[in-house]
Amino acid sequence: MLDDLFRRIENSMPGFTLRPQQRAMSQFIADSLRRPAGRKVAIVEAPTGVGKTLGYLTGAIQTALESKKLLIISTATVNLQQQLIRKDLPAFVDCLPEPVKFVQIKGRRRYLCPSKLIQHTDAPEQQLLELSVDERYTQEKRSKQSKSLLEVWQSNRWDGDRDHYDDNIDPQLWHEISTDSEGCIGKQCSQFLSCPYYRLRREMQEAQIAVVNHDLVLSDADLGGGLVLPNPEEAIFVFDEAHKLPQKALDHAAKALDFIQLYQTVELADSVLKKIPETLAMRQHDFGFMLMELRRDLPAVLSLLQQLETLLISDPLVQSLIKGEVSEPRIFWDSPLTQAMLTPCTGLYQHANTIYKHYSLFAKWLKEALENRQIINRVAERILPQIGTVQNTFGYLIDFLNLFLDEDQPDRPPNVRWIARTVTQKQDTLVVHAGPMSAAGFLDRSLWSRAYGVVMTSATLRGMGLFRRFRSDAGLQRFDQQHFLAVASPFDYGNQAVLALPAMQTLPNIQPELWQREVAGILGNIIDPKAATLVLFTAKSTMDEVYRRLPPALSRQILLQGDQRSAREMVAEHIRRVEAGQGSIIFGMDSFAEGVDLPGDLCTHVIITKLPFPVFTRPIEQARQEWILKQGGQPFISLSLPAVSIRLIQACGRLLRKETDSGRITILDRRLLTKAYGKQLLEHLPDYRLDLQ
Repeated sequence: MLDDLFRRIENSMPGFTLRPQQRAMSQFIADSLRRPAGRKVAIVEAPTGVGKTLGYLTGAIQTALESKKLLIISTATVNLQQQLIRKDLPAFVDCLPEPVKFVQIKGRRRYLCPSKLIQHTDAPEQQLLELSVDERYTQEKRSKQSKSLLEVWQSNRWDGDRDHYDDNIDPQLWHEISTDSEGCIGKQCSQFLSCPYYRLRREMQEAQIAVVNHDLVLSDADLGGGLVLPNPEEAIFVFDEAHKLPQKALDHAAKALDFIQLYQTVELADSVLKKIPETLAMRQHDFGFMLMELRRDLPAVLSLLQQLETLLISDPLVQSLIKGEVSEPRIFWDSPLTQAMLTPCTGLYQHANTIYKHYSLFAKWLKEALENRQIINRVAERILPQIGTVQNTFGYLIDFLNLFLDEDQPDRPPNVRWIARTVTQKQDTLVVHAGPMSAAGFLDRSLWSRAYGVVMTSATLRGMGLFRRFRSDAGLQRFDQQHFLAVASPFDYGNQAVLALPAMQTLPNIQPELWQREVAGILGNIIDPKAATLVLFTAKSTMDEVYRRLPPALSRQILLQGDQRSAREMVAEHIRRVEAGQGSIIFGMDSFAEGVDLPGDLCTHVIITKLPFPVFTRPIEQARQEWILKQGGQPFISLSLPAVSIRLIQACGRLLRKETDSGRITILDRRLLTKAYGKQLLEHLPDYRLDLQ
């Protein structure tokens, strides 16, 4: 089957040549998806040039079609999604022997709710009289924009996808005219047939392939699955750019207590409560006790939140945070502050559960009343989104409290707790965070243990030549080596690229100021002003200082990150210059070390100024280091080295994008030669031709 499919591709795609590495990747994925239930997992590192998109598509499509499972392709970047939708998938499905449909799916909040937009434009103008001058001006702007949006929507000049609207949409307005599952009445809505979200759902039911992003998959999994995407049991997931998945999952697993949001939600909940007796009059014999409980619980929540704020503000650590002396300080289980917070948090947990339960029941009764025509659509469309907001906020609060109140145990990694300060033009508030130290359990429990099949792939999954760190971070410990494959590169590194390590007198970690001067001097000598060069930095302050020391003739050719142009605009200008026959130099940081595709003459020299060691400043990262030390390990070996190995390979990978590319990589950090770990890093780079100066 695979050979037949590749023959079709060769006949249909001009210039396509099947590479042995691509064939091996495809076969490995196809074989992995034929394993028994719970074992259909394939993890593939496929370097640039292998053609991993066709590798995973050919490997997974047959199983998806035969098993009637939706093939969900998840990426980390918008660019890759657009490439899949506009280029790769149209070409691929044209090669298949049977018709296959594909669709792009985004989070529900990316789509307009026509019902809420109509409500917004119909809001009475008298409300503006209660606002201040500034608030009135802002509200009038939003009202004007909402009317404009309604006009383009009703005239079919916009499909309701936020990303397809030409101009910016006010974020607060968009929040008011989009919705989530709890705020939607589904088929009973007067706008159901025209709703862009349900139009997409209908397309998804007919599609065999869906393109999404990691955040959408993780959000759906976090809520139990099956809300936006099918249940994991009904899908085969392909995670492209899978190296980003563990960190994104960690961000989703962590929760926060936001005082401002909770105060506003309690106010909204109280407002909704006053409407319930009239709206659900047919249920008046059912909710009398519920109303009594809620009239007790909502004020109790306010009281407990005020207690927590008082405890926090009176604590010396939090006072240091407010003064700006510390950033995101951690609070530990056995600290006096945490122990003092346990009682009000426990009370908050109890009241939140009651509120969540009752408002969920209100939502259920409203939908039933709609189906039975006991209330009119317009009433439900106004109140249900408000009930949904209460549900969501208190459900999220329950998740936070489960994490915060989970007592530390000596035999397992503890949850991490920390405090942050959010400052905006209108408010300054404290936010309490809690999250697991690793997302491994969340990923395994929500996805790997449930999905029909899983494929994870990236150009860089191994650190120091091993899958060990990715395997641990992604919750893949129960899958043995037969689930992992590292595909060789099709590039002839020794003939295509030179890796130069100039003789330098200084080291960046010992003499940073002298090293910066030396870097500026070397760059002036090694950069060809007529060629295309990418210079990568690990810190903006270093980049700016080196730039300042360069000769004016050279600095005038440099596109400096953070200097007016966005990263996308910098790349576009760089391409314009090179295609016009001019030289061009990009000075960039992390975002340019990964994901930037400048093939051929668009980049012939990559300069890495410093080894890209991670800086572990986030509370969860610090906690992981401490846990490793407590277990007798070494954070540098367990965390730092694998991370810098992956980053270095990614940065070097900016040079060769095609088998016809060639050029030079220069690294201005002699630790690669003077330190034992540097030599290890060097050994795990591709076999470039070395130039030791």
